Amino acid sequence: MPQEITAETLKKTFGEKLTLLRKESEETIEEAAFDLGLDPGDYFKFLKGKRLPHILTLMRISQKYSVSLDWWFGELKNVPKNKAQIRQYSLENQVSRIVHNLDNRLQKAALSMLKASVKNLVNVSR
Repeated sequence: MPQEITAETLKKTFGEKLTLLRKESEETIEEAAFDLGLDPGDYFKFLKGKRLPHILTLMRISQKYSVSLDWWFGELKNVPKNKAQIRQYSLENQVSRIVHNLDNRLQKAALSMLKASVKNLVNVSR
C-alpha cells in the first residue's frame, strides 16, 4: 500500500534529499544558503524538514544541485539513501539535459552511440 502523502511527509522527504545534496557538495549550511540567497535559518529549516520552500526557491535549489524538479516529488519510497545513488541520479539528469538540448538529428546520433557503447560494455564484461 502506498504511503500517504502529507505535508509532514513532503517536508521530511525534502529535508532528507536536501541534506544528502548539501553533504555531497561539502558546503556548510551558511555557504549553501549564501549561494541561494537564503537566510541560513530558513535553509536550516528546509534541511530539518520543518518547512518547504516556495516554488522559485525550489527551482534555484534544483538548479544549484543539478537535479530536476520531479526528483523532489517522485515516488516517496525511492528517496536516495546514499551518495552513490545521488551521484547516479545527478549523472542521469546531466546526460538527459545534454541530449535534450541537441537538435533531433544529433539526439538520434547520441542515442545510437550510447546504445552501441552499452552493448560493447555488456559484451566485454561477459
